[in-house]
Amino acid sequence: MIEFGHHIYRREGIIIPDFDFITTLLNIKSEDIEDLKVFTCKDSVAYHITLKGRMPDCPCCGGKMISNGYGRIKPISHPTLIDSASKIMYKPHRYLCKACRKTITQDNPFTFARFSSSYSLLNAIMNRLGNLNYTLDMISKELHISPTQINRYLDSYITIHRASLPECLGIDEIHNPEMSYKGSAYLCIMVDNEKRCINDVLGSRSKYYLDNYFYTYTKEEKDKVKYVSIDMWQSYRDLAYKHFRNCTVAVDPFHVIEHLCKDFRQVRINIMNQCVYNSNAYYLLKKWNWLLEKDIRKVDLDNEPEYNRRFKMKLNRKQILKMILDLSPVLNEAYYLKEKYRSFNKNMSYEEAVDNYDTLVKEFEDADIREYYEFVNILKNWKTEILNSFLRPYDERKLSNAFCENVNGKIASYLMISRGITNFERFRKRVLFALNPRIFYSLTNVLKSDKRTGKTRGQYRKVKE
Repeated sequence: MIEFGHHIYRREGIIIPDFDFITTLLNIKSEDIEDLKVFTCKDSVAYHITLKGRMPDCPCCGGKMISNGYGRIKPISHPTLIDSASKIMYKPHRYLCKACRKTITQDNPFTFARFSSSYSLLNAIMNRLGNLNYTLDMISKELHISPTQINRYLDSYITIHRASLPECLGIDEIHNPEMSYKGSAYLCIMVDNEKRCINDVLGSRSKYYLDNYFYTYTKEEKDKVKYVSIDMWQSYRDLAYKHFRNCTVAVDPFHVIEHLCKDFRQVRINIMNQCVYNSNAYYLLKKWNWLLEKDIRKVDLDNEPEYNRRFKMKLNRKQILKMILDLSPVLNEAYYLKEKYRSFNKNMSYEEAVDNYDTLVKEFEDADIREYYEFVNILKNWKTEILNSFLRPYDERKLSNAFCENVNGKIASYLMISRGITNFERFRKRVLFALNPRIFYSLTNVLKSDKRTGKTRGQYRKVKE
């Protein structure tokens, strides 16, 4: 047992007042303390505290109250020190009304009535829930509280209201069969591309589900949406034109480039498979595939030549690239078109893109490369939406789903480290709380649970062995 008085001790050159240090941990004033003792045992600390009594008026009749001993000691979790399960053992005064004989207990300044977690602990839990790098198990071990109780605080203190539609809406999806609606394999993520925050998380990306969701908004609310950025999912385009009559729909340019690179990779693989195994051509297409597929603007072709054991000579990347492209005129043409579209996507303004788009599509058609047939159809079928992605309505940024992909990456990391989440409501609450700065928590003395109600177990007969 350690009894604290008004003295100090020195540690590593720093003077720390014992009494003030403890009062700071407990968030109370020294003049309010009647008695304070601290007990330590291995990795736990117990603060036995009694506060000074102040005779209140009777809440029933307003009469004078007198002291009537002490109430039961109330243990309150308060882990303010690292690696220690700290508890406040609060001993409250009891008061008796002379007139009506009503008895009351001294107010508890550390937490709500009938709660075993202090205000400080509740705030610490909610702050960690706002960081998706923390799993429930990590919070539980750090703050010495069960995951079940953490879930109850999450269910009770975060309220998600109906989200308003942003001016620039981004729509994307993330694969998660466990939480998606009625067996759908994907959740739908919506973001505000202008304010750079997540807007909502929906249980499915299906056309039927999203159609019903958008019908919950009035025509006036939907008319405020000016831009919608999507990937090349037909349902998104149909719903955008159906519900947002005043909007400009743009396809994320990353998905277009990704499709082009996938088709070019198939060109390389098909040519490589026609080469003799372990020949020079096979070696170049296999070993140096990254030089073909990477954006040429991000590769230093004029590097210092390095010795190549295969060819027994020094070569730089420009020479190796020329050797690869000389292997096949089809590969050379496919590579030229890929890099031309990348340059077109990167450098063109909206007006320049409109003027040069048809010429570029004609070049892809005239090349007659079988692996590019699907990409040519994409360029034709999604022409309007691809050209709209060259618009720059906010901070000179192209219309894209870049921020949505960033949010998806954070959610995917959270799902991975959590090793499986099945309760969609809790998942949605935590993701929106963590990634939307406009959503806050509010501590109250009312707790609820969003635990899913499972199927009731039927009757059974216990068999004795």
